[in-house]
Amino acid sequence: MSVPVSVVAVWLMIGVAGCDKKSGEAVVLSKEHIDAAPPTEETPSPDSEPTPDVQIRPMADDEIEVDSYVMKREVRGTSRDPRAFKEERWRVNGRVVHDGRTLTVHDERAPSDKYKPG
Repeated sequence: MSVPVSVVAVWLMIGVAGCDKKSGEAVVLSKEHIDAAPPTEETPSPDSEPTPDVQIRPMADDEIEVDSYVMKREVRGTSRDPRAFKEERWRVNGRVVHDGRTLTVHDERAPSDKYKPG
């Protein structure tokens, strides 16, 4: 069984075009540590009752909005933070120098001290 040369050429072109590594310099805008979330005792099952309809309400004076989550100021970065995972995490926000894109990187390891905001 032989494969036509044109099919091999097309697959080779797709393989080369699909392998594009984006690289460049970025400026660190902020970095934040978030503690690990406490273990959950039970997880909701599909048979559980549905949650009630969510009502929009104004934010209280002691609440803040971070990454579209509303939380109390003292909860930010702790294990009660709604953004917490099973493991502790670091969030590093940056801006790519050449095109201005912003990006957020989640990492389990602490970022080195050489990556400072600004």
